[in-house]
Amino acid sequence: MKKLLTISILLCMYAMPSISQESESAKLKEIRQKQIANIHSPELWDMERMKNDIEPINEGLPVRYGAFPVPHYKSLGSYKGGGFVSNAMARSIPEYRIHVGEREIFFGSFAIGDSPFYKEEQRNKAFFTIITVIDTVSTENFALSTSKFISRNHPDYGGEGSIATKNDIIEFVAFTTPDKGSFAVVNMRLFHLEYGNIILIAPHKDGTLRSLQIQGSVPPGDKSFDYIKNEVLKKEEVIKFFSAEGVI
Repeated sequence: MKKLLTISILLCMYAMPSISQESESAKLKEIRQKQIANIHSPELWDMERMKNDIEPINEGLPVRYGAFPVPHYKSLGSYKGGGFVSNAMARSIPEYRIHVGEREIFFGSFAIGDSPFYKEEQRNKAFFTIITVIDTVSTENFALSTSKFISRNHPDYGGEGSIATKNDIIEFVAFTTPDKGSFAVVNMRLFHLEYGNIILIAPHKDGTLRSLQIQGSVPPGDKSFDYIKNEVLKKEEVIKFFSAEGVI
């Protein structure tokens, strides 16, 4: 009897995560179905938001930003913010200059806020960070870059941008979803970000590129700068990657 009771308890313990996962999956499926239904429901559209999207055209972005009608965010659930941060000011503010050896480094991160649609460990963190080498800046000493964070696909969030060097351009698009994972495309190379949300790109003098994908926990906002400088760029594999022969 005691043995039978022990087996029953173990079976219940084994089944609990499965039941929880099934419940979470059903909830996310319901949210996805509601999102699609809302997109097809004109009475829920935020027309003022769409009008504001007509004029802004960010030059240098890899994918042109379009003015689609989108539902009011609150029709699905609260939006908790997100954004993009980088050290694009490059040499204009000495404290924000980052180097690996003699090479100057640019980074940019897309992060989401405290979104209830995502697991707690995904909230208030960058879901994508790109780090690369720059060899030129604008007349204002800014990195030759542009970027845009996009929340219009709520509860999926993403962004895009580009970074120019003397002889090449690094273009990237990244997005995160609560049910299907996070992905990025950098110059048409696809990255599954659950295997590493920090993407390092090393442009080489011969026109080729190298990539290194590592895992990290880049905080949003101003805190990202210190994390990149003092945590990521101090890693031996990262130093070796950016210091390799042939990197611009």
